[in-house]
Amino acid sequence: MSASKMKILISGAGIAGPCLAYWLARTHLNAAVTVMERSPTPRVTGQSIDIRGPAIEIMKRMNLEEAVRSRNTTEEGTIILNASGKPFAHFEGGDKGGDTFTAEYEILRADLVGLFLDATESLSNVKYLYGDSIKSLDQTEKTVKVTFAGGSSDTFDLVVAADGGISKTRDMILDEHITKNCYNFLGQYIAFFSIPSRPTDPKMWQWYNRPNGLCVMLRPHRNPATVGAYLCITTPARGQQDPAVEAALDEGVEAQKRILHEYLGNLGWETKRVLEGMDSAEDFYMSRAAQVKLPKWTNGRALVLGDAAHATFGVGTTLAIESAYILAGELSKIQSSEDIPRALERFEEVYRPLYTKSEGLPPFFPQFTFPQTSWVLWIRDSLLWFISKTKLYKLLPADEGSGLELPSYGWVDIHRKDE
Repeated sequence: MSASKMKILISGAGIAGPCLAYWLARTHLNAAVTVMERSPTPRVTGQSIDIRGPAIEIMKRMNLEEAVRSRNTTEEGTIILNASGKPFAHFEGGDKGGDTFTAEYEILRADLVGLFLDATESLSNVKYLYGDSIKSLDQTEKTVKVTFAGGSSDTFDLVVAADGGISKTRDMILDEHITKNCYNFLGQYIAFFSIPSRPTDPKMWQWYNRPNGLCVMLRPHRNPATVGAYLCITTPARGQQDPAVEAALDEGVEAQKRILHEYLGNLGWETKRVLEGMDSAEDFYMSRAAQVKLPKWTNGRALVLGDAAHATFGVGTTLAIESAYILAGELSKIQSSEDIPRALERFEEVYRPLYTKSEGLPPFFPQFTFPQTSWVLWIRDSLLWFISKTKLYKLLPADEGSGLELPSYGWVDIHRKDE
């Protein structure tokens, strides 16, 4: 390495950012890594997420398997409910049911982010800055000058945008012809929050669908006092927006809650309980379901990572962990800052083939899964009943992850601030 210490800026303290910081600390680079987060504090909200594929092995190499298992959501499987709220299809989860709805490693997003923060905040060459964001970037052949929204500026050898699917930094890094139409709305709006649990709540993911693309779900939490509630509004086609919901998203939380009351108020089953709990929920969050697809992720000394690069419904967490690991690994091979642009190109060459195996979404998703008409809902339910009754889903291979090969890199021991 060159005599001067390399400086790396990561925008986003979600999944991909802290994971990348951890693996950068395991390289020989001895780089000064700054992880910046727009939120003034760590984000403690988020839905249930799962870890699959090669990301399982990466999580194990971070020595986090026991911690992730101890924070499991306790979800044992999935049940699909009919119009009367009675279960008619049952799918076992984890290692009992193959690769189904409930994965072996289910954890709340806030819990996983917390584990990654705990694993990196004490590292001697990693620091976190909250309450600021990137306002502009200016790349030269040797550096990236960053101006922050808070008014300060600094120069870095590498800038990584890991600030989510609606990344504001993406357009600063990549050319317009690359980012054009990269954000693909799937035609679904999802709200998630916590409500008080009841003794009768099963340790199952409960799906209650009604026509017009409406759905209410409940999922168990590790904390027995609460359960996760999920409300879905699905339009008839991908890319089709609902003007009233879009307006509520622009207006804020209270407007979003009002529109959910309007759309789902008379849906049946546990909906009244869920909406009442929503009104007082402190962790309410509503967003669009979308997929981000880009033909290129890197540009000189900057790149997008995680959801900012390839948000994909159902596997976003897995892709974020995988991409962070491989990016750090390719950077671990460089000898000086001058080698960074080529390392980013190698990252694309190595990770793009792995990513393409996971980038596809099921046909007709989410519209067939959340149907508009009673007829299509009956077809979907009949198919799910048959798969559940015959237990065909158990023929799907369990997602071990460790059996899939990851590139080999020369990792080193990490150094903490108190050592």
